[in-house]
Amino acid sequence: MSKWVSLEWSSDQTRVLSGTPVHITVRLHNRSWLPLPATWLRFTLPEHVAVEGADEVRILNHRTSVRLRFDLPMRQSASRTLILIPNKRGTVWLTDVQSETLPLLGEEPTAMTLSISFSLLVYPLPLALSPVVLAESEPDGNRLSRQRQQDDPTFQRGVRSYMPGDRFKHIHWKATAKTGSLETRLFEYTAHPNWRIVGHILPSYEPLMQKYNDTTNERTISCLAALAGLCRRKSVGYELYLTVKQRGREHFHLPAGSGKAHHLHVMTQLAQIHHFVTTPLAPVLRRLEGAHGKEAILIVTPRMDPSVQASAERLIQCGHQVAVLDVSSDPVTIQRFDHARLKKRSVMMG
Repeated sequence: MSKWVSLEWSSDQTRVLSGTPVHITVRLHNRSWLPLPATWLRFTLPEHVAVEGADEVRILNHRTSVRLRFDLPMRQSASRTLILIPNKRGTVWLTDVQSETLPLLGEEPTAMTLSISFSLLVYPLPLALSPVVLAESEPDGNRLSRQRQQDDPTFQRGVRSYMPGDRFKHIHWKATAKTGSLETRLFEYTAHPNWRIVGHILPSYEPLMQKYNDTTNERTISCLAALAGLCRRKSVGYELYLTVKQRGREHFHLPAGSGKAHHLHVMTQLAQIHHFVTTPLAPVLRRLEGAHGKEAILIVTPRMDPSVQASAERLIQCGHQVAVLDVSSDPVTIQRFDHARLKKRSVMMG
């Protein structure tokens, strides 16, 4: 019977945010000369996936069990439409579907296993952040470096009045004709400052505190997803550091980038963080103290303790700009560290 019956599974999306409906089309083909009445298809999905449009949906052993009924005439096909709504980040896999057909002669039902290939990547739902978070935590002025930022003549950003020393070929003649005075083109810079975003992931369970941190870590990951979206919309490049081990390394590090491919890579990594081994936050921040130039460092942590404040102050002493996002409360609070506060504190201590 398996060579006469085949299953086709298609979806309108393969990468979605948590809570986004996904439309599934299930087609069952009957190539035999016998009808197949009361054919049931059964498959299971993770418990957090809600299913609409099925004949039967039940929760069994922390799995969502789904059943569909088909009545197939001979040498014809039938289709059903389902709606899947994943409510947690991660990957939803489905590799086989169990089929059970009621025979025409009253014998025992015929069971088959139909193979399919379906995967759905669920991104974390971005946390609601204030639109001024990125602007408030942005360092004052451009990043200082030994390499001078130069104009890129490919991208023009405006015009200004002519000044002695401007190149003759950069004069905007149309704007000059309209205004009656010489106007010079302004171009975008070839280099832009990159952010360094540090995500503090806590252990799943802390025996000394007898506390589970799964909900707290999900909130931290959602905040990181929101920051990634902000950087993508603002075209700001950033590096990502996470306090989890990565293939023998003491922490996770994703190099700087600002394009679509970089954004998808970051969101994929955030969606697939499971069964991780955490590392302390202090060593990661200690490595950033030796960075060349003045960097913009944004720390996302659910635990604003004195050790985080001390690390931030050391980064300030090294010349970096530091901001801390505390995700332990709702709404998320931001705390900036600057030289003025650090100098005032040192005077009071003296």
